[in-house]
Amino acid sequence: MSRLSIDRLHDIVSSAGLAQRYAEGLGLEAFSSGEERRDAALFRLGIVCEAATHLPIDIQTLAPEIPWADIRGMRNYIVHSYWQIDFSVVLRTIRDDLGSLAEAAARLIALLEHTEE
Repeated sequence: MSRLSIDRLHDIVSSAGLAQRYAEGLGLEAFSSGEERRDAALFRLGIVCEAATHLPIDIQTLAPEIPWADIRGMRNYIVHSYWQIDFSVVLRTIRDDLGSLAEAAARLIALLEHTEE
């Protein structure tokens, strides 16, 4: 069953927020060694990347400020290089990038909902 673009955008918003919540207040050492919160945040980051990867190009072009290729790269990194993940990169991505991605996804949701009316 295929998911609609708006559903994928909702997945981005909700999973970005959860990843940020799970990583909140953790320094690199605590994040790297705290398996449950780290793994939960990493799982949610994976959902964000997977959902973004499967957005159609016409949706992606509505938000050119988003580095879509980098997001696909992060997804591939998490999935295919799981044994050598640099948790400082993951934590920095969660802290520095997910907020703006979630905001852009929320704007796209509003745009899509407005055009459906």
